[in-house]
Amino acid sequence: MNYVRLSGHNIYMNISKIIDPKISRRAFLALTGIVSALMQSILNLPWLAFFIFAPMVHCLSVCHEKKAFRLDFLCFFVPYYLFQLTFMLTIWKICPLPSFASIPLATLAWLGLTLWECILMYLPLSLFLPLRPHLKHRLSEIVLLCLLLTAGEWLQEKVPILAFPWSAAWLSVTSSPLLLQSATLISCRLTSFIIFLLNGLHGEIYTSKKRFAYTAFALLLQGANLSYGLYSINLDKKLDNIYPQIDVICAQDSLEGREKSHRKALDSARSYLSIMESCWRWGTDLVLLPETAVSKDYDEQLKEFSLISDFAATHGCTLVTGSFYLENGKDYNALFAYDKNGIASSPYLKQVLVPFGEKTPFAGIFHLDTMSECADERRTKPLASDGMTIGSVICIESIFPSLVSRQKEQGAQIICVSTNDSWFGKSSAREQHYRHCIMRAVENRRYVLRAGNCGISAIISPTGEQLSVKSDKSKGAVWGKVTLIGR
Repeated sequence: MNYVRLSGHNIYMNISKIIDPKISRRAFLALTGIVSALMQSILNLPWLAFFIFAPMVHCLSVCHEKKAFRLDFLCFFVPYYLFQLTFMLTIWKICPLPSFASIPLATLAWLGLTLWECILMYLPLSLFLPLRPHLKHRLSEIVLLCLLLTAGEWLQEKVPILAFPWSAAWLSVTSSPLLLQSATLISCRLTSFIIFLLNGLHGEIYTSKKRFAYTAFALLLQGANLSYGLYSINLDKKLDNIYPQIDVICAQDSLEGREKSHRKALDSARSYLSIMESCWRWGTDLVLLPETAVSKDYDEQLKEFSLISDFAATHGCTLVTGSFYLENGKDYNALFAYDKNGIASSPYLKQVLVPFGEKTPFAGIFHLDTMSECADERRTKPLASDGMTIGSVICIESIFPSLVSRQKEQGAQIICVSTNDSWFGKSSAREQHYRHCIMRAVENRRYVLRAGNCGISAIISPTGEQLSVKSDKSKGAVWGKVTLIGR
């Protein structure tokens, strides 16, 4: 009976007689870091997100020494980022270098990006210990730490060199629209802050003597979060009765990695024509094809593009497709929208390229071909076709909240994400990349269409509901009805 009455703290102290408490604590931090990473990709456990970060938040918030703070930070965040960024190892397959050079380069990119993400996350957190003495209450310490953690995620997008906001706490809850709606108030960063703060409160419920107060605050915060979620979902559903609706199709092929890059552009165009014909439904207003569906520099005189143009004109639909675009000696990744007359609009050019994949560092030194990023605002606006304003996002751009929000601010009524995730191989990155699109729909209160070569192709509502999803790698399409919001 005496053993049963032991508090959690006393149990921990008994275990620590066998295992060094510092070692056991940091091993637990590493384990929760790995689980947190998996929850953002392959694990679908949204409610666990409000508990899995608790050990990290608690350990950092009670540290008083720089060395202990840094070690606890590293024990959680190094495995956290290592597991999330393992897909970087697949880059060697598309790198324009021989395998003996591309494999070590991909490994260095993986380790280097992990280190870089850790540095960016730590920069705001390094302010915690200097600011802590000015705080009078334990709750204020937890709030400050959670704000700094959220600032670390924000910095990964805003840093001018190698911005790569791939990882975020909010990715853990994308399968539950109810838990995502806070993002409509500010952005996905608010959702991450709420997750971190609830984890901090749950840590105090277990360790503090003021359990009742922290429990009450946690219930109040989660209750407010869920209440707003219900309100926001009901509000967004009313938009379908206010704005016009259209029928859409998102098509995908089945070629992986280098198979896609080695196929002739004409064969690729014909393949997509056969997919669209087999999935066609009369009355469809908009068709979306993946990134570089026609893997050639755009030229309306070429057979590849005349086939796409003829399909749009014959079927009386807007057709958005990816291709390349050569201008002033620079090659760009582009999106074109063909209207119902088969006429292509001015292209949208990709603003952010995949490091080591599309954009090879020091390409000029080694005389390698590489893509160009577009900084011309005239070429980065939403596409306009058949009275629609189509937000345009290509592949990795979907992980940048501000880039997609800018499309909405420029009048986008719907957001089209055209991507090629085939180079991810069998890694979990395909799923994690897709989850960003769910949040972009909620943040911007717009329907998101996603067409991915080999998947994942989907139609996502403004509430984050996945209306139609094709997650396998076979040829096919998803279709449905969406609303042009803001028209």
